Amino acid sequence: MAWSPKLGRTLIFIGLAIVLAGCGWVLVLVIASGTGLGLRTLTPAFCVIGLGLGSCYSKIFDVALGDINPDEAGSASGSLSSIQQLAAGIGSAAVTSIFFQGATSGLDHAMKISLIVVLALVALSIPLVTRMPRRSPAGTHH
Repeated sequence: MAWSPKLGRTLIFIGLAIVLAGCGWVLVLVIASGTGLGLRTLTPAFCVIGLGLGSCYSKIFDVALGDINPDEAGSASGSLSSIQQLAAGIGSAAVTSIFFQGATSGLDHAMKISLIVVLALVALSIPLVTRMPRRSPAGTHH
């Protein structure tokens, strides 16, 4: 994408906003219809979430490494990758634990609580993007 390097962290903001919209859509569907929803009903919302994640996921690495000295890029990239994997594991475990704890009050309740937690975490991550460099380093075109 020719416009991707120019957008820098703005693309991350856009991606996170799209993820919020998709997760909100799923929450509205669950509130309206419960957990008996079919794949046809959920697929469009899941596609929106995927579009948002795809818009920002690889860009996060480019922008986060934007101010790194080229001599330190390898170790910084490895550290960032390790932290990302650790955070994904902890986040998945936390949301799954919240779901199962909420399931004692029914699956509808568990799904609603889990989605609210995911929405809150994504919303809380948006201000953190402002702490990232504005653009990817020169020559990065992912």
